[in-house]
This record gives sequence, C-alpha cells and structure tokens, in this order.
Amino acid sequence: MALTLPIYKRGNTFVLHIRIDGRQIKRSLATNDSALAKLRAMQLLGQITTDRLGLGAEKQKFSAPPTQLEAHREASTEVPSDIPPVSNALPPPVLTPIPAQAVARNAHVLPTFFTPKKALEDAALFKMARVFSEYIAVKKIKEVTKVDYASYAKEITPFFKNRDIRSLTERDVSELILHFRTEHGNDPRTIDNKIGFLRAVINHLVKNGQFYGANPAAAKNLVSKRERRQSGTKPIAYNDLKAVFGDSRFAKMRNDKPNIYLIVMTGLITGMRVSSVGRLTAEDLKISMKGTPYIDISGDKTIAGNRDIPIPNILFEPLQEYLTVHGGFGLTERGGGKGYSDAVNKPIKAFLKEHRLEGVHKKLSFHAFRKSFNDHLLKSGVERYICGALLGHVDETMTTGIYADAPSVDVLAERVEHHQKEILNYLTFSW
Repeated sequence: MALTLPIYKRGNTFVLHIRIDGRQIKRSLATNDSALAKLRAMQLLGQITTDRLGLGAEKQKFSAPPTQLEAHREASTEVPSDIPPVSNALPPPVLTPIPAQAVARNAHVLPTFFTPKKALEDAALFKMARVFSEYIAVKKIKEVTKVDYASYAKEITPFFKNRDIRSLTERDVSELILHFRTEHGNDPRTIDNKIGFLRAVINHLVKNGQFYGANPAAAKNLVSKRERRQSGTKPIAYNDLKAVFGDSRFAKMRNDKPNIYLIVMTGLITGMRVSSVGRLTAEDLKISMKGTPYIDISGDKTIAGNRDIPIPNILFEPLQEYLTVHGGFGLTERGGGKGYSDAVNKPIKAFLKEHRLEGVHKKLSFHAFRKSFNDHLLKSGVERYICGALLGHVDETMTTGIYADAPSVDVLAERVEHHQKEILNYLTFSW
C-alpha cells in the first residue's frame, strides 16, 4: 500500500504542510531526497501526535480515573466561600475504570498518568526474537524467503532491544525506517521489504487475537506499486533480444552449452522463472488429452505459479530429448534455496562480455525474459487473464472474475502458441 503524506517540493527542498484542529503547520524537511523526506515527515507527524496527546492529558486532567479523583477530594476538604451552593445540578458523570491489561496494551498511545507501573504479565511470550522465530517456523514459505526473514529479524530485534512487539507505535516504526536509511544505507525497496516482514508478523498476531489496535507498520511503504514496477526489471523488445540470442554466435551454444541454449529459449517463450526452468526433468513435460504439449510446473514461487504452460513441438521435443538423456539440466543450485539464477545468468553475461554485446542492454537477465514475454503478448492483443495464467499471476479483478477456474492448457495454447512459434522463428531457433 502506498504511503500518502502531505508533503510537496518547494525549490530544492521538501516541505510538510498539514492542518490540525484548524491550525496550519508548515515545516521544511531540509532535504531534496524524496525517500528521506518521507521518513522525516513520518517522524514529524509522530512527534506532533505525541505532543497533542500530551496537551490532551493536560486539558482533561479532571477526567482522571476515580482513584485520582478520590485522592483530590480527600486533599480538598474545605469549600471556598465564594462558590455558591449547587442546586438541581446534573449528577457527576460515572467514570468506569479501565481494565489494567487494556491500559497496559495501550500505554504507548495514552497520556502519561495512564501508563502502568509494570509490564504485561505475558510480556515474555511476545519478545520480538521469540515472535519472529515462531512466525518464520509456522508460515509455509520457501527456504529462500526464510533466509531473508531471518536476516530481517536479526536487524529489527536489537534495534528495539527485543522488547514486547505489542508496544510498538507508528513513531517507532518510522524511527526504524530512518535507521535503515541513514545507518545501514538501505535503498527504499530494501527498507520496504524489511518493514513488510514486520507488518506481516503483526498482521499474523492481529488475526490470532494477540495484538490490539491498528498495525503500526501499515501504510509505511516508501516505494509505491507504480514506482516499484518502473524501477524494477524492464521488459526488453524482441528486436533487441534478437541482437543477442538471434545472433549466429549464440547459436553455437547448441554445441558448447546446450543446456543454457535450451533454458534461454524456454524462458523467452514461456516467461517461466529461472528457478522453475532450472529444476525441470523429463517427467515435467507432458501432453494433454487433446494433444497439447506442455510443461507441468510445481514448486514455483507462488501458489498461482503452480500451473501448466503450453509449448510448441519445435521446442518441446528437443527439451524432452535432452532431459531424458541427462536427467535434468545439470545446474548447481545456490545455497539457502536461492535457485539457479547464478548458474544461468553467469554464462549469459560471459557470452555478452566475450562478444562485446554488453551495450545491447545493460540490465539483461533471465528475469527480464519474463517481463518481455508478458509485454509482447499484451501488445499483441492477448487477454490479461491469459497472460496471468501463463505467468502464474493472481488476478481477482471483476474483469476476470467471470472465469471461475484457470483456463485449460489447451485454451492457453490456442491463444499463445502462434506467438511462441513466431518468437522462436524470429530468433532463428533450431536443434
């Protein structure tokens, strides 16, 4: 979820401009960096909120709990002579004491005289180190994600001194973001990933009735979805891809590195992730009842990623032949469940460097094939729900809601097979 803040750029610096209780507040954020401006704005808003709570406590000091009112009455036994007797007055309001545990859980947002003298009795169960490890253990996530989450937990826990996670406030999270940005030098995307982990853990506690109130890590993204799409791997037009993979020199890969040649061609016409292609075996290549050759993908990055992808016979048969003979592509997977990206991207980069083709596209990687294929299909008029089914994207919009189930592999083949053949022909694929 993108974070919307009342900031704008004036000259060479960002400015916070907000109106609270009819009062206009303008503050220079003293930076030209949009990400840092967001951090400082969140800190400043947190400070303003804290100050307002303090003022509120001062104005409502006579609305304190009954125990404090009783103490006040005992200390004031004399009635000043200038106060007339009260007749026909409304009875004083009945103040219901706040339960001790409720007060404790909300101590971080209440005025100081509400703050409990002791922590929650079950605080040891909600220490961050324990909560993080339990979350990572109970969630059904891939090994690579577990490794990432564990590293995030190791950074977040000491910053908050392993405190009770239920005591976190929005201001605390804003300070953590600023810490990552200034002390660790993390870029906004990395920070969003770390805060996303914290947000997911707290959401898990909320669902289980173990965290009260709003999630303090909600709406803290520094990078919007649109910015994330624009700053990530860009799709590459197939005429640019042809300059590399349609080159006669790359065709020699058929003899030198046939596994890399087949993997690249498969990625270029399926949009499969490198991890899914790298682990293929002959058993994953199948033919439907209607005679459609396809790849049966399981164990992909997402649940929606487990799918069937049609593939033309011109490539299906060489894949089947190679995988049957060799039992797989023979790649070495990175440790910690990191997949086959190094095993595939390194030979590609070595080829580019050897033939001085690095300048064709500076960010050429296997993942770029995925976006290139999707972009090519969309521009060719293929429906979004077809593209989503091919790439393993979840789409729950009303536009595609009429399709109760994912389209069959035969339907997918009808819509995209001629595009796949066109690409292979354009890249002069042969075996």
